[in-house]
Parts: sequence; structure tokens; C-alpha cells
Amino acid sequence: MQTKFYVQLVILCFLTASVANAQDLDNLHALKPFAANGSVQLRGIYDNISGTTAYRVPFSYIFSGNLNLSIYGISMPASFSISERDRSFRQPFNQFGISPHYKWITAHLGYRNINFSPYTLAGYTMYGAGVELTPGKLRLGFMYGRLNRATTLDTTSLSLVPVSFTRKAIAAKIGYGTENNFIDISFLKGKDDTGSIKVGKNILDSLSVLPAANTVVAISTRLTFFKKFFFEGDAGTSLYTRDVNSPISLDSVNDPLIKKIKSYAIVNGTSELNTAITGSIGYKAKSYSVKLQYRRIDPGFQSMGAYFFNSDLESYLLTPAFHLFKNKLRFNGSIGFQHDNLQHQKEATSKKIIGTALLSADITTHLGLDINYTNFSNNQQPQTIRFADSLKIVQTTQNLSVSPRYTIIGAKASHTIVLSANLMMMNDFNNYFSQNAISRNVNYQQFYCNYTYGNIPGKFSVYTNLSYTDAEAPGTSDKNKGATLGFNKSFLKTAFLVSASGGYFIGRQNGNPDNTINASANLQYKFLKRQSFTALVFYTSNKPKNIVSLPAFSELRGELAYTYSF
Repeated sequence: MQTKFYVQLVILCFLTASVANAQDLDNLHALKPFAANGSVQLRGIYDNISGTTAYRVPFSYIFSGNLNLSIYGISMPASFSISERDRSFRQPFNQFGISPHYKWITAHLGYRNINFSPYTLAGYTMYGAGVELTPGKLRLGFMYGRLNRATTLDTTSLSLVPVSFTRKAIAAKIGYGTENNFIDISFLKGKDDTGSIKVGKNILDSLSVLPAANTVVAISTRLTFFKKFFFEGDAGTSLYTRDVNSPISLDSVNDPLIKKIKSYAIVNGTSELNTAITGSIGYKAKSYSVKLQYRRIDPGFQSMGAYFFNSDLESYLLTPAFHLFKNKLRFNGSIGFQHDNLQHQKEATSKKIIGTALLSADITTHLGLDINYTNFSNNQQPQTIRFADSLKIVQTTQNLSVSPRYTIIGAKASHTIVLSANLMMMNDFNNYFSQNAISRNVNYQQFYCNYTYGNIPGKFSVYTNLSYTDAEAPGTSDKNKGATLGFNKSFLKTAFLVSASGGYFIGRQNGNPDNTINASANLQYKFLKRQSFTALVFYTSNKPKNIVSLPAFSELRGELAYTYSF
């Protein structure tokens, strides 16, 4: 019976859908009945390392390939790899799914990632079946299936920790509107199958594996009014029961809300009812916009239909943006405030200020400037006098990047010069570990200059790079400066490509000098439309002085590869 089901499912895949995207049955006649493409490659690798432990064998080979079959729009990719160490074959049919649609009806079968709202079904991979209906402005959705497969456990060695139950869920959505103006109400109810793990109760107790249940209700909306104002909002309430078998009952609690909830959800002493809300209001004009966002997520908020939540936070975020002078001056920025400990259960409250600013200007036809600034401040204050000294944390991290650019593009040649200065400063104002707070600061500076010359008729380019880096942290310092020179050249109408580069870098770690040399060359030749030959040589040499933990070493690696595409 199970084999017959899979045969029917595969036949349905061939007739109606694509593995990756929903397939419109109206256009089925326009699709190719059969198509195939892919490639095979044979690579030979030589590697010689001296001065340190070799992590590769001197000579190795890799024979690999990929194949993609398409039958009436369904893609069936597969790949293989054979080497002296490994032989593998990979295909995606461990997880496959289809979403055929016709007019306003879309069906979902197999492994699908459906999004009803951020707090109910939020793109979580579900194996099951469902449907979405959009007749006119009505928005309906339904999905039922498995969220997690039970993990197996070696009862002898208990090698797989932690284990998990099979988790199944049902989700639904009802709404009204369009993609830009709508209001949706969604629902998700999930539960672990207590009989899906075939081990004794004592083993589960020792691994702290508890079957859970979850019921979530959410509302999502996006509204545009007065043409330029908009409102976006998502709110959800989640009832999460961590142990459905808990003996702690709430029958003695005379609360009308709990009695009402118990009629459609599992409620006991391990249940938590939490809320999450995200809302924003904004104004968008032709040359500028501004948005104010508010977010609050209760501690411990969870949804089985979402992978992860940053909980226990409340934040405010203002994001202005504008572009002026025919888009020659552009600005995007944000300023936000965030804190945790919403229910005053922690020993300390962390308050954060986050700011970003990106300014980009085209000063002339050739000259431009980009400035990027970010600021992150963390102020953690104790909530109890007893722990005041150990929990007071005040830190500020700032990043500033300034990048002027100059470009000349002519009929025969192009010149591009990019300068950049990047500064990062982390200031720690705490004195409880050290009497000198300045010694705990971190400073990072990086400067570089890039110049690229391109010869358009000759189909070649030359580039050079000068760089300097200085990093200072408590107890350590690292300084590096160096230069890189390279070129690219194509022949025979780009069928033959040659590139090479070399660099020399001088460093000083905690006062100890070292130098590094890097060099590489690459050659590629394409012939007979579908075949190519590639040769690669790479050399690196590092010679630190007075550093026992970093011995001098050198490496020479070469590769030859032949590729056939079809």
C-alpha cells in the first residue's frame, strides 16, 4: 500500500509540478516534455607542503559530475563525486515537494516551506499536504503534516543526544485583501507523538526528552492609506506546553480564561502563555521615507512553526532615508533602542543603543564618496544590590568606513581608483577586572588603495593593491602591510583566459616580525563549445621570526581539470 502511494506521488510530480517552484497547469503545453543538462569534471591535484604537517596527500584526483533531468517542468538534479578518499552519490529526493497551481488554487504536497505569518507557520519545512485559495480578495490557506521526524537512538551507546519526537502540526489562514493591503488571521496547533521514540521511559527521563504541544494564534496586516502612509503589523499569542504528560494539573485553578483555553489546547503546570508583537508605521514620498517600528517579544515565546526567536526584548527603531539631486546623494540610516528583562526576572537589565548611517554621493561624473558609520552601545545595569559590582557592564563599539572612488571610462580604456579607511573602536568602561579601563579597549584600523586599468580593445586588465592593517587589543597587537599586483587577459574571443597575481606582506605580531609571499596563476581554455581545460598553480610562503607556535612553512599546489558540459 505504501509503495503504491509513492508511485502515485512520483507520477503526479512528473505531470504537474516542479521541485523548486509552483507550476502553472495552464502553461503545461508550453513546457518541454524532456530536457537534460549537466557536466562532468576530472581534476588532478598536486600538493607539497614543507615546514608543517601536510593535510593533503601529495597526489589526488576527483571525478565529479551533476545531472539535471526535467520532465514537464519537474527538475530532478543529482550529483556524484569519486576520489581516492571518498565515493558518494547525492540526489535531492530525500526531501521533495510540489506546488501545482491553477488560476487561484495552489496545492502543496511533500516537503514545502509555507509562510502564513512570522508567529505561526513561518517558512518551517513541513512534510505534508495543503492548499491555498485566493478567489478575488479572499485569502485562505491550510496545511497539515510533519514538522520533525523522530531521531533514532543507539540504546547501547546513547550516541545521539538529544533525541526528538515526531512532531505534527496543522495550520490555517483566513484573510482578505491584496499583497499590498491585507489582513490575515492564522492558526497553528502542533504536538509531539509520544510513541514515536521506541525506547524505555527511563532512558528518555535520563536525556530530559519531553513531548511538547503548542497552539498559536496570530494576526498580520499591511495597510496603505492617504497614498503615502503605510502600516505593517504582526501579533501572536503562543500557548506552549513543555510536557504534555506532566502530572501537575490546573483543575483547581478557578480562572475562566484557563477553562476556555483547555477546551481546545493542552494546559498543565508546564504551560506558558506568551505574546509577541511587531508593528511599524511609515511615510514614503518620492525622494524620502521614514519608518518607526516597535517590537516586543515576551521571555520564552516559542512557536513550533518557526525556527528561532530572539525573545525577552522590547525595541524601538527609527529608519529615515532620502535621495536628492537626481539620486546623486543617497542616505539610509537607523537609530534604535532595545532592552531585555521584561518581566524583571533577571539579575541585570541590558540596554542597547544601535545606530547606523550610510551616505553615498556622486560628487562629479568621475568622483564619488561612500561613508558608513555604525554604533552599538550596551549598558547592563544590576537589579539587585548584592550583584551590583559584577553585573555592571558598559561598552561602546563604533565602526567608521570612508571610501572615496574615482572612475574614468573611455572608449579604449578605463581607470578605477578606490581608497578606503576602516576604523573600529570598542571602548570598555568597566573597572571591575582592571584598574585601567583604557587597557581593555580594542582598536582596529585598515587602509587600502586599489587601482585597476582596463584595456577594452586588448581585453586585458591590470590591478594593484596597497594595504595596511593595525589591530590593538589587550595583551596583543598585530600589524600588517603589503602589496598585490595582478592581471587578466583573454584571447581568441574570450576562449582563452589567463590570470596571475602576486603579493608580498610584512607583519609584526606582538613585536615579532614575519613576512608572507602569495602567488597564483590560472589558465582556462574553452573549446568545441562544451569542453574546457583549466590549469592552476598556487604558492604561499610564511616566515615568522621568534614565534615558536607559528613555524615557517611553504606550500605549492597545482591543479589540472577537464570539464565537459552538456
